[in-house]
Order: sequence, then structure tokens, then C-alpha cells
Amino acid sequence: MTLAERRALKEFETDQFPALKTRVEEAAGFPVPLEVQWDTLAVPGESRLYAESWPAVYFEPLIAGLATVCRDEIGREAVKGGLKKIVMQNTSGCVNADYWAHLEDGVLTLDHESLTNSGDIEARTKGLVAVLESGLSA
Repeated sequence: MTLAERRALKEFETDQFPALKTRVEEAAGFPVPLEVQWDTLAVPGESRLYAESWPAVYFEPLIAGLATVCRDEIGREAVKGGLKKIVMQNTSGCVNADYWAHLEDGVLTLDHESLTNSGDIEARTKGLVAVLESGLSA
């Protein structure tokens, strides 16, 4: 990772991540552990895009998806009882909104290329909602 990429990553972690994490917790209704594998999100030579792309690829769909699932007491109870941790990473080369989210043993993994299809927020949200609604029991 270059110096420019490390700086952009640190800036995102410091300036944007705390507020995004708060929004995730508000949508979930509890302080769910959030693990971001920062080194996998960084794309060589593209640090100028991190501040705009990472929220669009990972955080906005997550916040919207949790808000949708947790819109009533049944959903809030299912999420609180079944979601132990959220992991964000870019390890599989996934660019498809239907396959970016996986829920296993209470761990929600969001694995998507960090700069690709960043505008597909609604599609990733729908994919995430489908995974949560089929994977969580009320």
C-alpha cells in the first residue's frame, strides 16, 4: 500500500467511519460489532475514490438494509438476536449485488469490490435485505 493510500485510508477511518458506524448502530438498534478489513478495501492508485466509493459500496446499503429489516419489532428482535458481527471486505472479486452479502453463524459478511458499481446502492440494499430476511429467525 502506498503512502497516498495509507493516508486516504486513515483519513476515511478518522473522518467518515465514526459517523457511518453510528448510523449502522442506529439502523440496527444496538451497537453491533463492525469489522472492516481496511487493507482489502484499498485499491492501488485509486485513493482519491475511497471517500466517495466506500460509503456507497458498503455503508449506505448496510444502513438502508438494516433500517428496512428493523422497521418493526419483529425485525429488530431478529436482528438483535441473530446478528453478532458485521464484516466488510473486498476478497472475492464480487461485483454482483445478489451475491455480496452472506450471513453465517451470526456473522454478516459484505464482500464486494470496493470501487466497482458504487452507484448500485439500491440493488445491494435489496440483496442484503433478502439475505437478512431469509437468514434471521424471529
